[in-house]
Amino acid sequence: TDFFTPKKKASSDIWYKEPWMLLVVGGPVVVVIAAIITGFIAWQGEDKVIAKDYYKHGLNINKDIFRDAKANEYKMQGKAKLDSVTGKILLQLEGKTTLPSSVIFSASFTTSNSVYEQIQKISLTQVQPGIYEGELKMPSATDSVSLALWHVQIEATDWRLTADWHDPMHSSLQLQATN
Repeated sequence: TDFFTPKKKASSDIWYKEPWMLLVVGGPVVVVIAAIITGFIAWQGEDKVIAKDYYKHGLNINKDIFRDAKANEYKMQGKAKLDSVTGKILLQLEGKTTLPSSVIFSASFTTSNSVYEQIQKISLTQVQPGIYEGELKMPSATDSVSLALWHVQIEATDWRLTADWHDPMHSSLQLQATN
């Protein structure tokens, strides 16, 4: 055999046993598997980034900032407690203004059965000066695990208080006007 004559490949070599094949096919296979895993993780932990009525929220931003400033000016504060058995909410409010005869209580939460957040608005009526009461339609017991955080808003015509209520089934909520 001559030194410059290339060796002939044995006919028993199979294409997938070639080391170069690992470089040609291996990279794209790893990328496809990583993309599938990333897609699965993203699907399981999807966020509710945009509210259903995002346009309406955008139009009300200036109004909400004004109402938050009014609550701060009035030194509004409160405490809310939920009776998870009856669904009654008891709210105690105080501030340097005349309190209205009713306030709107909004609670938004995400249930395990729903892709969208649910918002409940109820009117709390004054039962004593500074004490309000109302009845909230409670979600089913199977959803109580996902109800560990509520976004709460208490509002009157010219002011509002907002807060996150951690574990509303077992704790009370302290509301304070924001600066």
